[in-house]
Amino acid sequence: MRLFAFGSNGSGQLGIGHEEDVSTPTQCLFEQPEPPQNTNLPDGSEIITIAAGGNHTLLLTTNGSIYAAGCNADGRCGPHKATKNPKEPESDNNGNILRFRQLIIPDAVSDTEVSKFKHVSATWEGTIAVASMPRRGSNNNNNNYNVVYGRNPNPDTEDRVFVFGSSPKGELGVGPDTPAPVPGICIPSFPPAGLRITALASGMAHSAAVLSNGDVYGWGAARKGQLGEENRGARIAYSPVRICVPFFAEAVACGREFTVVSGRGRFVVLGDRENRWGVLRIPESLSLRVDGGLGDHLRGEDEEGHCEGAIRYRYTGIAASWHGVYVHAAPGLGRMEPSITDGALCTKSRFDSDSDSVSVGGSIVAWGRNDRGQLPPPDLPTPVRLAVGSEHVLALLGDGRVAAFGWGEHGNCGPDTDSQGNVSGTYNVIPLPEAVGVDGKVVGVGAGCATSWIIVT
Repeated sequence: MRLFAFGSNGSGQLGIGHEEDVSTPTQCLFEQPEPPQNTNLPDGSEIITIAAGGNHTLLLTTNGSIYAAGCNADGRCGPHKATKNPKEPESDNNGNILRFRQLIIPDAVSDTEVSKFKHVSATWEGTIAVASMPRRGSNNNNNNYNVVYGRNPNPDTEDRVFVFGSSPKGELGVGPDTPAPVPGICIPSFPPAGLRITALASGMAHSAAVLSNGDVYGWGAARKGQLGEENRGARIAYSPVRICVPFFAEAVACGREFTVVSGRGRFVVLGDRENRWGVLRIPESLSLRVDGGLGDHLRGEDEEGHCEGAIRYRYTGIAASWHGVYVHAAPGLGRMEPSITDGALCTKSRFDSDSDSVSVGGSIVAWGRNDRGQLPPPDLPTPVRLAVGSEHVLALLGDGRVAAFGWGEHGNCGPDTDSQGNVSGTYNVIPLPEAVGVDGKVVGVGAGCATSWIIVT
């Protein structure tokens, strides 16, 4: 498996060996303990998560490894580990990592190294990584927990949340004015005893985690309601706080200043009441009324500060940009959620749009900010994979092409944009480089803060 990147690269966050922006896909590099440098993902693993901060990127693979590139002046990419090849320096003089490097953490509690993880996310200046490890105080003498990752039901293990980087707004969850010293620290007493983290997401300055009992916790900036109405008054949650949602949560997505929690066919959007970009204005086709009828009762905020919606059709997930929400309905790729018994669901065969901030294209229902073409154009072919960045989107189409639309000033939507750097009202087909080869196949896409990613086998 190979990874190609294009877009913003001022800190080397594309992992392509230099710090210049590029507008065409360029093959990423991975550090090797011995020469030559590697252009394939090590160990034959596959990428399952691409987490992008403001100037750093993290890749989580199927074998639990995390690879990081970009700004590391404050340790947000993890501790420095010298390469064995003196001709291949791992970073430049500014502390930027220009090739993807594996994240390996020395853990003071167990006096060993952690190299396998189950979740990763990124704030603008920080990194959150979850590992499943031997439970502290247990009689488990097996110290080989580098192979323990994923949702392991073993009662002798527990999830621990490692954080790195800067935390000006409490976004690392370790208390006020508490830096996360290299090589990073754990969020204390989280998750609660006996529970595991099943989903994790971060916005610019806040994060949210779904637990195995369906509860949701968040930390970081809270004054815009992104951690729920009940936590707004604190303005900043310096440690994880409970976010109340009216259903069993399964997934979470974070915008810049809002959060979307979903599960079992329902979702809520938590955000600013002023609703400048319309993210709280759930489209009629997804709205759910408490009294069992269809309408706009919950398209504003209810008494608990929730804007609630429901999905009955097959879908692959809900994603968030900085100021938008995207529900991807890809035939044959998603799942049919269970019926909801405490309210009626929309059963219309098409998606209704009664606002300029709502867009339907390519089996995507999206709403929110669209001044730079961030919402899908109506002629977008049906995608099989969707990746939502800060202000742009990448879609893998059924015929193997990659489409991009939205704000692309740094080249993250390809070389062709309008005078303002946008791909608006239409989409670009991204030209694939010769390095993909005639036998190469695009199997995934990713999008971050003005960065774009294409995964090729």
